[in-house]
Amino acid sequence: MVGSLVVTTPEQVRIETTRDLSEALKNKRSLMMANAEEALLSRGLFDRVQMPKANFARANLQAVSMRHADLRLANFQKANLDRAILTQSDLRGANFVNANADYVNLCGSRLDKAIFQETRMCHATLSQASLVQAAAFNSNFYQSQFQQANLQGSNFTGSSLMGANLTGANLTQTNLTLVDLLSADLTGVIIEGADFTGAKLSDEQRLALLEVASGVNESTGRDTITTLSEGLQSKSKRKLFGLF
Repeated sequence: MVGSLVVTTPEQVRIETTRDLSEALKNKRSLMMANAEEALLSRGLFDRVQMPKANFARANLQAVSMRHADLRLANFQKANLDRAILTQSDLRGANFVNANADYVNLCGSRLDKAIFQETRMCHATLSQASLVQAAAFNSNFYQSQFQQANLQGSNFTGSSLMGANLTGANLTQTNLTLVDLLSADLTGVIIEGADFTGAKLSDEQRLALLEVASGVNESTGRDTITTLSEGLQSKSKRKLFGLF
């Protein structure tokens, strides 16, 4: 007689305070899918914490330190992440919908396929971060740092990147429809197949980008050169096409 195989899942840990999380870590409890909804974890030191699929909805994570953490598919919806330090962390597929994260530090973190919608992330640091195929709709990244970041295939439709530093960022196949890029530093960006339809850009920015523009956006079917040139003022168009 062959006995039936019983599959057990780890007990979901409930986290309400920094003390709860510290105790769970001390006792080496599994924190996968931990329930930290509305938890008070501000200023806690939890570097290298392993909490994939954890629920931090509406939690207070202000100034928390979670460097080199495993937070894949974690839910930060409506969480307070102001000044949180999440550098070099794995946040692939994480949900930041309606989160407040001004001055958050995500330098070098992996945010591929992460979701941002109505997210406030002003003055954030995302330099050298990976946001491949991230969904960032109608969010505010005012004066955030994206130097050398990989935004390939991401969708920033309707978001603000006003004053952001995108020096050397990879914007290949990125959807920037209706994005505010005024005063953004776009030096050295890679924009093959990027879609700038309706984006807010100065003529100076557009002319500089047109010098390196190429390709067609695979999702929208629009070519990069056309989406950039459409917003040019007539005087700049004459300059572009040599009509003096």
